[in-house]
Amino acid sequence: MNKKCIIEGEFESIIEIDDHYYIVDKKDKLCVLPYTISSNGLLDKVGVIKDWNYIEEEEVLTLLNGYILDDDSTDLVAANRQVFEVLGLNITDADRWMYLGSLYSNMTSDSPIKVYCVDISDIQVKSDESVEDSTTRKNFMMLDASKVLQTDDMLFLASYLRLFNYFYVKSLSNNKNDK
Repeated sequence: MNKKCIIEGEFESIIEIDDHYYIVDKKDKLCVLPYTISSNGLLDKVGVIKDWNYIEEEEVLTLLNGYILDDDSTDLVAANRQVFEVLGLNITDADRWMYLGSLYSNMTSDSPIKVYCVDISDIQVKSDESVEDSTTRKNFMMLDASKVLQTDDMLFLASYLRLFNYFYVKSLSNNKNDK
């Protein structure tokens, strides 16, 4: 096996092994799906970022995302930092957070993408000027939950489905208790 580092970056390296190229992450990644709940307890809106896909040369909708840094004491702290950087919100109430799971982006990775969601119902999102990442903030939007299936981003769809399932199971439990 002939292994050679092609490019070394701060967050990843590109290596070549026997004429095949691989991205090796140096830090774990995470995504956050902010959401709101309607007055009747249903999933109402989800927060997404409009981003540019350079390969397809088109605008896509994706989750807030970033890296888990050495300064982050836990994954949840990293998720909260990501929300703070983009939305200016420091959400310390653990009841608003939920871990949705993790996903490996390729078979050679030893670093999963960890996905969290956070309930931002009844929380005022900061203006563009008062956040650390104002460029990403300008591309952030709350998308009506009924529009989620129009995206091609599988991580976004899987995250939404996991969150939707939570609310579905919760509503079934509530209906059983009402009888």
